[in-house]
Amino acid sequence: MSPVLHFYVRPSGPEGAASGHTRRKLQGKLPELQGIETELCYNVNWTAEALPSAEETKKLMWLFGCPLLLDDVARQSWLLPGSNDLLLEVGPRLNFSTPTSTNIVSVCHAAGLGPVDRVETTRRYRLSVWL
Repeated sequence: MSPVLHFYVRPSGPEGAASGHTRRKLQGKLPELQGIETELCYNVNWTAEALPSAEETKKLMWLFGCPLLLDDVARQSWLLPGSNDLLLEVGPRLNFSTPTSTNIVSVCHAAGLGPVDRVETTRRYRLSVWL
């Protein structure tokens, strides 16, 4: 079975795009909500026998990152939930291939990353609540 590698893109923080609209919608259902932080997670299906080399990992991190930011992609999540936080992940089921995956795989192959055969993107939310 091929391993699924995870690459996390820095959270948007309290002033990010998800905090305004999403926060207002969620506060109607969850009045205890105090804050929201988000991050993207690229779930990469790696088909090679060995895990990616340092050079291959560097390429993947470069492909998933923003060219204007340094160190915005990590192998560990940026969202570290506290005792009063709820961590949610929203995205396609990993047993369905999306058109976005097809496009990302094409880019990975063009960059010389042949062992990549699926990349699904999920959004992770850390909800801070008062209990």
